[in-house]
Amino acid sequence: MFLHKRWGYVVIRLDARVCSCACERSHWRRDDVGQSVDLNTASGNTEDEFCTIVVGVRGVQITQLFVPEEVRNGTNEAAILDCEYTLTPADLTATSGLVVKWFFNNGPAPVYQWIPGQRPQDLGILKGRLRLDYRASSHESTMHRALYILQPTTELSGEYKCSVSTFTDEDFMIGKMVVIAPEKHLYLLQSRTALERVNITCRAVGVFPEPKMALFREDVITGDSVQLPARVETIPQEYHYDIEATTTLQDDYLDTPTVFYCDLYIANKSCIWLIMVNIVYMIQCSTTSESRDDTAGIPLRY
Repeated sequence: MFLHKRWGYVVIRLDARVCSCACERSHWRRDDVGQSVDLNTASGNTEDEFCTIVVGVRGVQITQLFVPEEVRNGTNEAAILDCEYTLTPADLTATSGLVVKWFFNNGPAPVYQWIPGQRPQDLGILKGRLRLDYRASSHESTMHRALYILQPTTELSGEYKCSVSTFTDEDFMIGKMVVIAPEKHLYLLQSRTALERVNITCRAVGVFPEPKMALFREDVITGDSVQLPARVETIPQEYHYDIEATTTLQDDYLDTPTVFYCDLYIANKSCIWLIMVNIVYMIQCSTTSESRDDTAGIPLRY
């Protein structure tokens, strides 16, 4: 005999025969609690081979967690994090102690709490950031289980844990959300550092998550982009990053005119944001200039 706490059942082996009684392999349902279950269709055994499932205390169970992998910083669209769960008949009573809590980045205190019959509470980093009247369902025991985050920003990137508990049991699941912030400003500059030498610098401000950057020049014969050796510095700020790439070239290495490109990559699990800016360099031009491609960030799917 063994007890599986997650699924809340006890398997009894009869007549020294090994019965495959896992709920996943049988046709056991919540309505079958305490009944004998015929596993012939699941295991292929003969008709006289049965196994009895005696269900003890089957507590609350989270069945699905919905956390968006990525959202855009400051968007007018809300981020909805949902936590679906099932309950026993005993959990539906007013004295079961049912409570739904959400935690952020493994913090000890919840950022959201709801007890059926009471008003939901927004706490900590989510204080004032939630639509508390949002209903994920019409059932009185599940209606306020979800987070409805208004205009998510980068400081809300991280792990979210949904915890559902009663006086007798508890279950939880964790998901991660990243709030992507394309650059607030992106510059590509050229300047002379010495005779017959030119400095090319690309700078981006206010990016999240941590970006990558590369400098290129256009080959005037083939039209291909050739990556340039560059020093790249990433500067962590509060809830975002600044990044800068710099290279210095000899005039005789360059054609006139020469087009330079700066690529800014913001990578996440399912998407790469690519932002491009270019500048045209000519030997006879003024000491500094800049140019910007107004094309918005282009999401390139894998």
